[in-house]
Amino acid sequence: MKNRLTVALAACVVAAGAAASLAAASPQHSAGNVVRISAVKSGLAYNTKVLHAKAGSVTIVFTNLSPLHHNVRLEVGEKEFGGTKTIGHGSTMVTVKLAKGTYHYYCSVPGHEDAGMSGHLIVS
Repeated sequence: MKNRLTVALAACVVAAGAAASLAAASPQHSAGNVVRISAVKSGLAYNTKVLHAKAGSVTIVFTNLSPLHHNVRLEVGEKEFGGTKTIGHGSTMVTVKLAKGTYHYYCSVPGHEDAGMSGHLIVS
């Protein structure tokens, strides 16, 4: 009986720890807000032309489904506000501090923005 109680208690501790880790990693429980954007599997395009976020710390989660290298950069006019690193197939993220306004996002790999890899992030 004592061994069963010990095993049951250990299982509860492990389950509680796993649930706490999952909650800490989940964007819904993180400080600030998260926007997600992807490069489509084929062609030079993102999966959306408009993103929305709240002012403050904004985490951009970028997933590149394409075999080509891409990134997500933010600017207003010629002023850069940062962005993700350039990656091949995979995911990356960056957190930037943004005030209210409309930001232009684009892929800075030569020729990609001109081919249509751009859109707007509206921060309210």
